[in-house]
This record gives sequence, structure tokens and C-alpha cells, in this order.
Amino acid sequence: MTSTETRGTVATFRRYGRSYHLKIDTAEDLERVAELDEAHWVATNAPISTINCDATFLKLLDTDANGRIMCHEVSAGVRWLLGVLRDRTGIAERSQTLRLDALDTTGQESARIAGAARKILASIGLHDTTEITLDQVRKIKAKVESTPVSEAGVVLPEAGKDDEIKQFIADIISTVGGTPHPSGAQGVSEAQLEQFLKKAAAYLEWHERGQIPTGQDKTDIMPFGTETPSAYAALTSVRGKIDQYFAQCEAAAFDESLVQRMGWTETELEGLDFDDPAVIEEVLRKAPLTRARPSRELSFDDQINPCYAKSLDEFRGQVAGPVLGEPVATLTAAQWRQVKAAFAAHKAWAESEPQTDVEKLGLEKLRACLDERFAATVRALAAASAETAFVLDNIRLTEKLILYQAEMIDFANNFVSFPYLYNAANRAMFEMGTLVMDGRRFNLAVRVENRAQHDAVAKSSNIYVLYAEVAPANGTKYEVAVPATSGGKGNLCVGKRGVFRDIHGKESDAVVVQIIDNPVALREALVSPFIRLGRLVTGKIESITSSAEKEFDSQASVAMDRVASAPGTAQKQGIAASGGMQLMGAGVALAAVGSAVAYIAKTVGETVEKNPWHIVAAVAGAALLVMLPTCIVAYLKLRKRDLSAILEGAGWGINARMRLTGAQGRFFTKRPRYPKGARGVHYFLWRGLIVIALLLAICSGGYLLQDHLKGERQEAPPPVTGEQKPPGATPDQGELKE
Repeated sequence: MTSTETRGTVATFRRYGRSYHLKIDTAEDLERVAELDEAHWVATNAPISTINCDATFLKLLDTDANGRIMCHEVSAGVRWLLGVLRDRTGIAERSQTLRLDALDTTGQESARIAGAARKILASIGLHDTTEITLDQVRKIKAKVESTPVSEAGVVLPEAGKDDEIKQFIADIISTVGGTPHPSGAQGVSEAQLEQFLKKAAAYLEWHERGQIPTGQDKTDIMPFGTETPSAYAALTSVRGKIDQYFAQCEAAAFDESLVQRMGWTETELEGLDFDDPAVIEEVLRKAPLTRARPSRELSFDDQINPCYAKSLDEFRGQVAGPVLGEPVATLTAAQWRQVKAAFAAHKAWAESEPQTDVEKLGLEKLRACLDERFAATVRALAAASAETAFVLDNIRLTEKLILYQAEMIDFANNFVSFPYLYNAANRAMFEMGTLVMDGRRFNLAVRVENRAQHDAVAKSSNIYVLYAEVAPANGTKYEVAVPATSGGKGNLCVGKRGVFRDIHGKESDAVVVQIIDNPVALREALVSPFIRLGRLVTGKIESITSSAEKEFDSQASVAMDRVASAPGTAQKQGIAASGGMQLMGAGVALAAVGSAVAYIAKTVGETVEKNPWHIVAAVAGAALLVMLPTCIVAYLKLRKRDLSAILEGAGWGINARMRLTGAQGRFFTKRPRYPKGARGVHYFLWRGLIVIALLLAICSGGYLLQDHLKGERQEAPPPVTGEQKPPGATPDQGELKE
């Protein structure tokens, strides 16, 4: 693809489509990226999920870990890369091998990288080698990350030297949670260790406060000794209903008529199905304990709500009697307050129970966990992990440099500039793969996270866009936006299935789930008026046919009704009359059709006899009148097709308008050629039709022009002489006498 270059003192730009892109082929070109105003970048930000690139490289470039690559992050990455290298030839080569003599060791990070690289090479027996590859670094990195103390302050259970320490670390993770380790497992940090120890001590202290000291039968918290918990449970089961009852008694003492309004009302009970046990249980559960008394007394011998009868009986025997010192038949409001006061200390203690998962380990294990040797061992392992993590950080720094050296120019050519999008030999990093459907290959596909959001933006692209749902055999479904840029709409429709081949060659099932309708090609725009006309004519014919069928059915029905209602000869006469009317109507219709055909034939015959080219010219002229405005509108719309809207819908920030070129259109949507030498295939059908149409248009135009000029010559009258008189002149007297 040809490009226009504009050279300046510091940068070179190439024109692609209708915008200028910074030329980035060397380290020196890459240096211009950090100097170039961001308004001249093609993209300003992009979501990581839409970029096909090394995942670790993207993660390192995304310094704020927000899932998007921003301009300042790319500029910072470029400056860092150029700052640690003295020899930058590896950048232009996209090399995954780092030469140690290329490092600028005067910098702190460069020195760390050099030291880490030498240690890695020594660990694999390459003491005299001065080059290190990305694969070598990653193998050592994976090995170190798999050790149980590789991350600073994160200790895996496997790091324990004995089973007790391993179980101690596992118990911490199961109760207070863990911290992700590079191996993918959960480990324990020092903060989580301290949190576990604090919660375990608090739970044990709470439990100890509820214990009865040796030599005592009860305490304020345990007023009934070991029976206190069961008595408190009996109190708790009816406490709310008894509180409700005495509150209703207060209301009844003030106005006894209020008793009628307590509990369910007639309106609330209407419509309830009392044949349903669940409904009955719900009614009883919400109903009062018993009928309120203005005397503020609860008689255990009254009619008690059956839903609470058993619980109230247990309360009477386990709580009311022991607290009041004697069996009770009636409980007053004052006695009720006395019962609650007896359990006030126990209630406060029970409600202060620490809400934590450590209690599931049991008291014995929790006491063992507070042994100082467990905590000391974990702290020592965490300290050891810090030293290992420092080594790992240097290894990761080495990996970062090699990745930046290998990936940065290509990334810049898919962010700062987009030359790969305009080059059929390359794939842009945002391309997901190829959709094979309807006998064509759609080579441009962009990942879509939010289809509604993408659709709202992509409508402005003037491009016919397919949204396809891709379903990998062993993976999560995702959606792609696929522009159709050449050929025609063909059989594309929602629900059509095809196959999607991603950039790694993996094939998946794909189905069209939505379409943005726009012209695909000029050829399709030229024939669309005639297609619409054909549909209109077909629709009218179907409408007329349907009306005729209805009229015929109506007349037939009337005739049959007459036959059915008239006996004997009348029936026959009715049939004859009806048949005669139908035959007469058919004759009139045939006569009308014949007359119309005869008129048309006569007109055409006279025209042909006079000049056959008039028919050709008229037909061609009508076709041109229909096709010309359609062609102009379609051409203007196709010329404005903008690929930037496809990316903007996917979450990219685009500065430049990326007009779709003809070469792109033919590459992004391609109908592959048949095998060489294949038989029975018509290669040039459409081309032949287009050539014939153009020839007809040219011939018709030439004939009309010639006919027009001929008409102008015939309009000039011949000169009048003495022997000649103008047509229609009155003869003189001499001529009359003669």
C-alpha cells in the first residue's frame, strides 16, 4: 500500500486513509512517541481486554491496574525502556534476547537487571554467556514463584517444617482468609496472622467470662448455674410475644375497646386459604399470645395461642418458677420485669459474643494456636520470604525489560499509529480473528464487551456491521463486531451461523445476533432500486390476487346460498344466472386485457417502425434516472465509512478518522477464489453485467445526443423562392383563373 510521507526536523508521518500516522520503525522513531503531542496519536486509551498481546506486557504497562492503557503509561514505558538500554538495536529487531552489554549499568535498575541476569544464567550453568532470553527468565521465575515463600510476607502452608505449623497456617486461611500467592494458592501475611491471634484471644476471653469458677454454683452471668443457657433459651423463645402481650394489656387498660382491634382484622383475613396449613401457621404466628387483659396479668390457664403453647409451658417451668421461687399460675407485669432482670447480665454477655469464624476450630485448638512458637515460626517464614521476593522482583524486572524490548514498537504501531490496519500482510493487535460465513471471509473482528454501547457508537460508522456470538468449545462465550466491507449483504441475517477462527487458529461456533444495516458496496446500491421495485410489484400483484380471491369466494358463497334456498327449477335458474354473470364478467375482463395488450403492441410497433433506438434509449434513460442519484448517495456514504467508530464502540479512545479504503474493503471482506483450473465456475458474471450496462448507457446517451442535434437542423425552414410559396399560402388570382 502506498503512503504519503511528510518529513519534518524531528518526526516522519505517513498518510493512511485520510489521517497522518507517526512512522515508528526504529528506537529513534520510538523516542518521538514520548515527544509527540498526544493529540497526534491515533489512540489515546484502550481496554486491555480488546488487545491481542502478551498478557504480562500489558499488565506491566497498565501501571495503575485499571484495565486500560493510557497515553501517559505508554510514554512512561517508552522512556523507561530507552533509559535502561545503552545499545537499542534490539528494540527495532523486536528481540526476545537481551544482551547484557546493551545495558546502561550506571542506572540502579539497569544494575539490578544485570545482576539478576547473571545469577539466572549461573543457575542454569551458563556462566560465560552474555545473553539471556525471555524463555530462560520465565522458567526461573516460575520456579521461584512456586516456592512457598516466594512473595514478600506471604507464607503458604507448605512452607511449614512440620504438620502442626502447616495446619496452623491452613487454619488461619480458613478462618480469616488468605493472600494470593504467585503460584495461584492462598497464603498468610503477617497482618492476617495478627488478625487471627487477636480474634482467637478475644473469643477465648469471652468464653472464660461465662464460666463458673471452681467452688461456686452460680455467677451474675450464670444465675442458674449450668442450667442458665437452657433457661435463657426458653425465655428467648417467648420473650417477644410476652412483651407484646403486656403492651396490649397497657392499651386495654387505657381503652378496652382497643382489644377488638388487636391481632388480625376481618379485612386481612379475607381471601386467605384456611385449608392451607402454611397459611394457618402464618396466621397463628402473627396472632397475639392470648386475649389482652386490662388487669395486666397473664394467666397460663387462659386459651393460649397454640403456636406458642409449648414454649410458654417450658418458660413457666424453667424460668418463671425458679426466678419467682414458686410455681405460678398467673404472671403479672411486675413479675415479668423481675424475670427479665434476672437474666440481664447473661443477656449482655450472650450478645457480646465475638462474630468470627475462629470458634469453629474449637476451644482446645484455639488455646493451642496461641502458643507463641506457632506465631514466631510464621513470622520467621514471612521474613525469609521478603529476601526471596527481592530476588523475584529483580527477575521480574529483567522479564519486563525483555518484554518491552520485544513488544514496544509493535504496540506503538497499534496505539500511537495504525499502519498494520492498512497492511494486508499484518494483523493489528485489536483484531480477534476471521469469521467465515456466507461464502466469504470477514477478516476484521473487534471484541465487544457491551453490545448496546458499541451499537450506539458504531451506527455512525456508515458500515454494515455484524455482531457475532463466539462460543469456544471449552471456554467462555464472547461477542465480536465484524464489518462487511465489500461484495453485498447476500444471505447475512440474524441467526445465521458460521465459524470463527481466532488469531491463534482455534475454530469456534459463531452465530449472528444483531446487524447494523448500511450499504456494503456500490454494486449493491445500483441494483437496490430495481429490487425494491420488484418487491413493490410483487406485493401489488399479491394484493390484487388476494382481493380477487376474496371477491370470487364472496360471489361463490352468494351463489351457493341461492342454490340452497331456491327449490326445483328456481335452483337451476339461479345456477344458470350465476354462471352467466361469471362468464360475462370473465369475458369483459378478457376483452379489457386484450385491448390493453393490443394498444401496447400497436404503440411499440409504431415506435419500432419509426425508430427502434427510441425504445432502447427510453429504457436506458429511465434506468439512468433511477440509478444515478442512488449511485451518488451510495458513493458518498461508502466514501465516509469510518473504522474508528468500530473501535470507539469497543472502548477505545480514537483521535483520527480512519476512513475505509478500497484495498481495506476488499481485504477485510473477501470471497476466496476457486481452485486454479476449476471447471463449471462463472468468474466474471457480475463484471460482464456491469460492462453491458455501461455500454448500453453510453450507446443510449450517444444516440440521444445525435437525435437532438438532428432535430435542431430540421427545425430551420428552407429559403423561399419565386417558384415556391410557403406552405399554406393563399394562391393569387392568376393562379385561380388558370
